[in-house]
Amino acid sequence: MKAFIKKALQYLAMILLILVALKNILLSLPIRRHGGLQNMLSGMHSTLPLQPRGILPFLSGTLMLLLAYRLYKRVRLAWLIEIIALTMGLTYHLTRHQVLPFRTVLVDVFVLVVLLASYKDFARSSDRITVKRAVGFIFCSFFLVLTNAAIGLFLMKEDIRSIHSIYDAIFSSVKLLVFMDTDSLGIKGAAGEFYSNTLIIINWICIMTSAFLLLKPLVYNPIANIQGKHKARQLVLKYGDNPMAYLALENDKKYFFGSGIEGFCAYSLAGSVFTVCGDMICDEKDSFLFLGEITDFCRKNGYDILFINITEKFHSLLKLAGFGIVKYGEDACFSLAEYNLAGGRAAKVRAAINHANKEEITVSEYKPLERKDHLIEKQMQSITEEWLVQKGGVEMSFMLGGMGLNDPMDRRYFYALSKEGEMLGFVVFLPYMEGKAYLADVTRRRSNAPQGVLEKIIYDAFMKMKEEGVLWGNMGLSPLYNICNEQNSSFTEKVFTFIYENMNKTYDFQALHHAKLKYGPTDWQPRYLAFNPKTFSLNFGYAILKVQMPKNMFKTILPNLLKLDRQ
Repeated sequence: MKAFIKKALQYLAMILLILVALKNILLSLPIRRHGGLQNMLSGMHSTLPLQPRGILPFLSGTLMLLLAYRLYKRVRLAWLIEIIALTMGLTYHLTRHQVLPFRTVLVDVFVLVVLLASYKDFARSSDRITVKRAVGFIFCSFFLVLTNAAIGLFLMKEDIRSIHSIYDAIFSSVKLLVFMDTDSLGIKGAAGEFYSNTLIIINWICIMTSAFLLLKPLVYNPIANIQGKHKARQLVLKYGDNPMAYLALENDKKYFFGSGIEGFCAYSLAGSVFTVCGDMICDEKDSFLFLGEITDFCRKNGYDILFINITEKFHSLLKLAGFGIVKYGEDACFSLAEYNLAGGRAAKVRAAINHANKEEITVSEYKPLERKDHLIEKQMQSITEEWLVQKGGVEMSFMLGGMGLNDPMDRRYFYALSKEGEMLGFVVFLPYMEGKAYLADVTRRRSNAPQGVLEKIIYDAFMKMKEEGVLWGNMGLSPLYNICNEQNSSFTEKVFTFIYENMNKTYDFQALHHAKLKYGPTDWQPRYLAFNPKTFSLNFGYAILKVQMPKNMFKTILPNLLKLDRQ
């Protein structure tokens, strides 16, 4: 409860700063000339001890909006600048006013107290590179503008009463740029007024540019080069026990490498949620230290953390670290040493494969690293294009991979041909558990393909892998399946169960599960979501959808969102 009140007060303080910023921007609009509105605006709070004119209220208001936004993003430097600005404002009012503007001081004091009391929450670092650039830019720009102002004012001394020598020009330039007050110069002509206002505007542009650089939050630069991807691949092959591990090498991922240990995680940002694909990829003995690096980085950057589709391997560690854990579904797994088509559990698949055999459909493995075959790849692309049309042009990502034909690496490709030699379908398998297991990731077939094409590809591929000593086959996740059958199901898990049972017009969870069930998996292995803060919020729900459908998410979901099954 205390945390909620604290956060509510912080948001209220930020809203007040935004209102002040909007007031300054309104002062710059032509509407400010209306007497009633002008009086109302003039009576409102002003943070800085400046009374800018014309375009300057707009610039100062924009700067304050930037500060408020960066405070929302928990940037430490924004907190420091706001503390200084509020202190200056209070000092100005206390020293320059015999009768204190009550509303102004009250807002200043409230915001200042809230920010000081919650300084630990504003821990996100600014980007060191841009901070260095900003500091250099501030000094250089101020020196150049000051020099230009001093020379210009001296040359125009006939139009300015207060300037008689170069020393007067330098002193007046400092006053002009620091206090932005043209009245103290005693300007006589229109040229002097125009020049001084131009100098103020240029100075504000420099201030705004510096502020953007100073307040740019630290964002981890993803390693997307060949060397970084090669390092990630080696770690995936060594430590990737999660079936999702190889998806770390897809182009939609960014990498967070451990600084003190050998490991990384593949992530994407969905709003302010640091969303990880699968488990951390590291040695289990280093997992505690690596998790500490991830949480520390996210705390400094103001990110919530979400792991999607974690296994039992790190379940206990994440729970011990204070993460919320909910079941997300189960993986259809096959112990290849035990798996066969005998019995009733695989009767449908057995019948489908028998039909494919009667059609004289054959399955082969394509090995692009040994020999490129452009005809095979062209047919795979043709099947993919047809499949995309059936899916409305929407291809999910993050938890699903692509064909990867441009850079096959360790993927395995199995495809089916008709007796006429036409490709009817294909499946792309991804390795995990150091190549002792494979996930059937991409499964596609032609719309007019005979029954049993995909069933035959997957079964034949599993049997070939079994001969090679592979231990496990995997058909992937049945999302939201069998969540509430465990004891003490959480509210979130009950919501997931409701979605699984009632929202199949939006995404056909049950049909996907039955498509895997018919193969007769030997094991159903649980998968989980882990998230910090511990309470599952809409923020995390949005992140799950956004990373998998980065484009046209709402266009895909909204048309069917309210079409609940009523059976």
